Amino acid sequence: MKKLFFLGLLAMTCINISCSKDEDGEEISAHLVGNWSGTYDGDDEGVWTVTVSRSGNVTGTATSLFSSDSADITGRVSDSGTLSATIGNSENREFIGQLEEDNEAMGTWVDTVRDYDGTWVGSKN
Repeated sequence: MKKLFFLGLLAMTCINISCSKDEDGEEISAHLVGNWSGTYDGDDEGVWTVTVSRSGNVTGTATSLFSSDSADITGRVSDSGTLSATIGNSENREFIGQLEEDNEAMGTWVDTVRDYDGTWVGSKN
């Protein structure tokens, strides 16, 4: 009976550790960390800059060349370089793509409210 109790306790501990691993703020690959910038085009055109933190958080701005309006970019990048972010304070404006080991970046953006979309490219500074 004691063996069953300890076996169950061990299993629960392992499950708890594996489930909380993503929440502990693990660090991403060092080649992804830093400042990235580039341009976007399509139904709107402009420039963008983001900073990727060691924990994979992404913050930055996108500035339209047409209207000179700027909007915040916030999101996350995975250890494999997959970027998933929003532009401004709306989930209807996405900025998604890939940050590569060769310091190149590319992806797509969409603004479903205005029915705009396009692509973006950039590199690590």
